[in-house]
Order: sequence, then structure tokens, then C-alpha cells
Amino acid sequence: MAEIELHPGTPYCDVATLNRIARQQGLCLAIAQASIYDEICQAVSLPEEDVTALTRAYLERQELDPDDGEACAALLRAKGWTQEDLHYFASKGERLTRFQQRVFNDEVEQHFLSRKLAHDQVTYSLIRVRDGDLAFELHQRLLEGEADFATLASRYSEGAERTSGGQCGPVPFDQAHETVVEKLRGCQEGELLEPFFLVDIWLILRLDLWEGARLDTAMRETLLEELFEQWLQRRVNQLLAGQPPEPLPLHLLERL
Repeated sequence: MAEIELHPGTPYCDVATLNRIARQQGLCLAIAQASIYDEICQAVSLPEEDVTALTRAYLERQELDPDDGEACAALLRAKGWTQEDLHYFASKGERLTRFQQRVFNDEVEQHFLSRKLAHDQVTYSLIRVRDGDLAFELHQRLLEGEADFATLASRYSEGAERTSGGQCGPVPFDQAHETVVEKLRGCQEGELLEPFFLVDIWLILRLDLWEGARLDTAMRETLLEELFEQWLQRRVNQLLAGQPPEPLPLHLLERL
């Protein structure tokens, strides 16, 4: 009978027991994810010199001297790892990064265009009051320059923005309220909107800054991560449903 080891060389339980524990303790999702990560790491090869460099960097992050054999051996004993396990943990992040770049790189631009608005950043000023007459009075004072937005927001606004002089953001557009987004979408920077009623309160809005997302290096990394997470979730769902997932795109992993 096959036995499971929690510590190398020390049998812990049989497969049937582990299956029961996984189901009853809600570990199936974590195991499915782990199996996919392992599948990727086994498929993405790295030059030996890269693995060595990554392992040395990993040990240094643990505040260990990579050339201190005794200290490294003590780490392996403490974690119950083999040398192969150490190399795996040290290089896992790099393998996953290379997988994302090779498999999803050609999809990034289209994904960026479809998600651009969600990544645009908006900064706006907001005053919230329950009295409609007061809302229009404050709006008129702003139009006539009798007071600045921050002063009125700090004095009258009934939301958390009161402590920031009414300013909100910068925040991604998809994290702002849908109605607020629709109101600001057609505005010019600095434009003050007329008061409007939303659910149970009156709002005064001013668009301060709209920063359009750019497909720079940081954004590309974010989109690669998004595409990978979507792919990972689909594959996890297949495993949990008892369906065999599609083979990994090995032809893409061979590209430089």
C-alpha cells in the first residue's frame, strides 16, 4: 500500500486517508493549484547556472552564507528538504515568470485594450450631503469662487472624504462607484458637475485628474499576471470537476 510522507523517510498515512483528509478539510483546491504549479515548474527548464544563482540568492535572503555547507545542511534538516527541494523553491518564481511570458505574451495587447478603462486612474473631489438645498447652495458657492472645494468638503461632507478635503484617489476606474464613473467619463479635468442624487445622498463631483493607463513594463507584468490567473482558475476548475485539463503548450515553452 502506498504511503504518504510528511517528512522524508517517515511514513505518515496511506493514500485513502490523505484523500479523506483533503476532502474533509477543504484541501482539494490547494492541492489542485499546487499540482498545476508543479506541472509548470517541471515543464519550464532553466540553465544549471541560473538555478545555482537563484539558489544562492535564496539562501542569502534567508541570511545564510551559500558557501557555508553546515548552515545549508541545517536549513534542509529543519525544513525536511532535499537538495532538489531547495533548488525547486529557489527557482519556482523564475519558472512561473518565464511561463507567463512565453505563454501569454502574445495576448497582452488585446487584453490591455479590453481592460484599459479598468486600469485608468482617476482622482476626483467629492462632497456628500443629505440636504438637497445645501448641495445646490454649495455647488453655487463653488461656481462663484466664494469658497474652495477642500474647505467646503472638510466642513460639510458627510463621508470619509471629509478628512481629505474631499479628494478621492487616484483609484482605478473599476474600483469607483459605477454611477460616479459614468458621470466622470465625459468630463474635462477641473470640471464641476451639478449635484445629483445617488441612493440616499446628494453628491457634488469634480474631476481633478484622469491618468490613462499605458502599456509599460509594469502594466505588462500586471496583465501577464491577470492572464495567468484566469488560465490557472480554469485549469483548477477542470481538475476539481474531474476533467482532464488541456496539455501544457510545450511548443511555447521552448521559445527563447
